[in-house]
Amino acid sequence: MRYLLPILFIAVIGWSSCEKTGPADATVTVVDSTGKRVAGAVVVLRQDSVINPNTGSQAVINETKVTDASGNAWFSFKLEAVLNVEAEKGTLSGRDYIRLEQSKTVSKTVVIR
Repeated sequence: MRYLLPILFIAVIGWSSCEKTGPADATVTVVDSTGKRVAGAVVVLRQDSVINPNTGSQAVINETKVTDASGNAWFSFKLEAVLNVEAEKGTLSGRDYIRLEQSKTVSKTVVIR
C-alpha cells in the first residue's frame, strides 16, 4: 500500500505531461480608416527572415486569405510564431504583426488607409 501512492503520483504526472496541444490560430479583421469592416481584402501572414541556428535553413511562412463579408480572415498554424500581417484592397493597405500562441486563437485588427 505504501508503494501505491508514489506509483499513482508518477502515473498522474506522466499522463498530464502527454497532453497534446492544438494549433496556433489567428483571426485577422480588416477595417478602413472609419472602422468599417472590409470584405474582399487580401491578407498575407508572412515570416521570411528567421534562420534556424542548427540547420541554417530559412523559415518561410507565407499564407494568403481573402476576408469574408464580415472583414475576417482565418489562419491556422502548427506552431507559435510572430508573423508580419499585410492587408490590401485596391489602393488601400495596412501592415502590422501578430504573435500566435499554441492552442489559442489570437485576433488582430488591421487598418487599411
